[in-house]
Amino acid sequence: MGIERKTTQIKGGFPVFWSRCSTLPGDFKVTNVPVGSTIEKGTPIKLDFSKMECKVCRAIEVTGGTTQKPQIKKGSFVTTSDTVGEQTVSSIDTSHADYDELTLAAAESTATAGAILALDEDLPDAVVERTAEHKEGMTFQAVSAGYDVLILKDVAYPIPADSLTGYCMKNNPSIKYIRQ
Repeated sequence: MGIERKTTQIKGGFPVFWSRCSTLPGDFKVTNVPVGSTIEKGTPIKLDFSKMECKVCRAIEVTGGTTQKPQIKKGSFVTTSDTVGEQTVSSIDTSHADYDELTLAAAESTATAGAILALDEDLPDAVVERTAEHKEGMTFQAVSAGYDVLILKDVAYPIPADSLTGYCMKNNPSIKYIRQ
């Protein structure tokens, strides 16, 4: 008579923030993310205090594929006509459950597995403090900005190495990306 074990897999994960997140007063209007998007907690943003606006500092994390058809993590905010390295994104296949597949105009040597590539030139100086959904019909698409926090690098929205100095955000050293 043997012991029969049954296992159940429960969906979950690690928190993005390893500690409390200090938040700036007021909310910032998001200017570069389409309606219907969800901006996850910890996503890097560039603030414009004079207009109380921000831009998501979009990036892609390549998980596989080829240099002309890279597979990337979902939730990157990439659109057709964006450029990856020197190549234009001509189409995006979102039919796969685990990844999106880009088709580039030509092969891009930097689009290799493990690469994190910036889609915009802005360097971030804050992160989204809590997950925000941008729904149809909302008149003011805004997020709260965190300026002092420890972020689990492997759990958060990808950040390119060019945006970091060591493990600190280049434009805000109070935001640190750590591994645990």
